Amino acid sequence: MKQPQICVSVAAVDGEGAIEATRKAVAYSPDLIEVRLDYMEKVKDLGKLRSITEIPIIATNRPKGEGGLFKGSEKKRICALLSACETGFDYVDLELTASESIEQIRDLGARVILSHHNFSDTPSLIRLNDILDEMLKHRPDICKIVGTACTIGDNLSYLELIRLSKGKTSIVSFGMGEAGLLSRILSPLIGGEYTYASTAEGEETAQGQLPIGMMRDIYGMLGF
Repeated sequence: MKQPQICVSVAAVDGEGAIEATRKAVAYSPDLIEVRLDYMEKVKDLGKLRSITEIPIIATNRPKGEGGLFKGSEKKRICALLSACETGFDYVDLELTASESIEQIRDLGARVILSHHNFSDTPSLIRLNDILDEMLKHRPDICKIVGTACTIGDNLSYLELIRLSKGKTSIVSFGMGEAGLLSRILSPLIGGEYTYASTAEGEETAQGQLPIGMMRDIYGMLGF
């Protein structure tokens, strides 16, 4: 079984802060780094940020309606993501609702993580699978389906979705929140592409993220 892959998510209000946060993340040698552009008051210094490391970097610019902080127009939001592609970001996390921008992103050499988030609960497995089927129509490089775990049992839906996706696509799927810790930890062990962590306690960009050091300790205890 392959080593579980961990993506560290970083956020800052300006370019200088994002560079500092990325340098801090690099020190932990994650497998990927996600830069949350929607936390930045003005998106800038992306080229300088990209030059910090050869670790693959994901650009995410989550709109307010999808649980993010970006409040501008959809055109400006997508433009920021395209700017990240032009400076060499490896991936763009793009919402399923914005799938019309996939080809622009690919034309600039970046890969697409097509995502769907549910910030209130965990849909049925049938609904999760329907979302996956809808994503597959757009041929993304990775499908990301994340909900909110309200009970421990909700974790099973995300883990089963990963099992059902085998042979179809690369997938990231787990439950947010404290009740979703089990799926966050186990998802990359049963076939999920990667899971998310924070750089340190207090620097989370989503509910339920554990610090990367703690995640590594857990995987170490599990024999990885």
